[in-house]
Amino acid sequence: MKVLSILNEKGGVGKSFIATQFAYFCRYKLGNRVLVIDLDQQGNSGDILSASGLCQASSVYSGEIMKEGRTIEPTSEFLVIKGDDSLLELSDVGDDGVVTYNLSVAITNVQNDFDICIIDCPPSADVRQFAALSVATDYLVPFQVKAESIAGVDKTLSRATVIKDSINPDLNFLGLLMSLVRMQGIQKSNYEALLKTMGHILLKRYDPKTKTESGVCCITDRSEYAAAQQMKRPVFFSENGQTRKEALEVARVWITLIHQLGLPIKKPIKIEKDPQTGKLREVSTPIEQAKPTASAEENVQEQVTNA
Repeated sequence: MKVLSILNEKGGVGKSFIATQFAYFCRYKLGNRVLVIDLDQQGNSGDILSASGLCQASSVYSGEIMKEGRTIEPTSEFLVIKGDDSLLELSDVGDDGVVTYNLSVAITNVQNDFDICIIDCPPSADVRQFAALSVATDYLVPFQVKAESIAGVDKTLSRATVIKDSINPDLNFLGLLMSLVRMQGIQKSNYEALLKTMGHILLKRYDPKTKTESGVCCITDRSEYAAAQQMKRPVFFSENGQTRKEALEVARVWITLIHQLGLPIKKPIKIEKDPQTGKLREVSTPIEQAKPTASAEENVQEQVTNA
């Protein structure tokens, strides 16, 4: 099981959007078994996923796991561990090692039940970030192309480097992901400057057709992304079956992450809106795989329009 931690000390950089929408994509475009752990007491990721009708909320909260050593019961192939106020009490434990150990044990116990675990970290450099990096196989740092957001990147990377050197030698850095980008004014100038100064650590865009990396990934600031989060649905879901250009755009980022993580690509799962509850639900019959002669990543990209 891959464990992906998504973190940045600064808030408002799109961590919850990335955690929830990538989780949807892994579940319904790849057919993966997905576990999401929300370590933010505000609980945005947990609330969005559990209210969608697609993801089951665990009976245990992330604060209980880290503070009390509670275990995760794999009751669904798409499961979220919601955040709670007890996350703010972790400092009372008095030992960061115990908190990290509890999270590590809980994840290790379900490593055969899921293909990927996505950890959404809070915008603070406390024990939660330390623990998330200590148990992760990979980490991703989203940031806005603004001076205050960029300033927080160096601290996050420095902390991750210390943890890699001292605790988790196999920790892999996927890259910096520019998020909520507006290609105008100061952001455009910052974007161009970043390509020159930090281009070597920006997340490179993977092209499944050429099997090469070309350019860098970024998530543009789109009203559709905010709408999807507010309506608690995947960006790629459309009731009328028409393809959203925003779904195709952000899918390029997800396909890059899938490639970097080496996730298994199984059969996609169709979803529909329940006419009685208004929530989304899985359809029991899987979608047929796309062109068998195409690469796995190309099939995934094509299937964005089919679920």
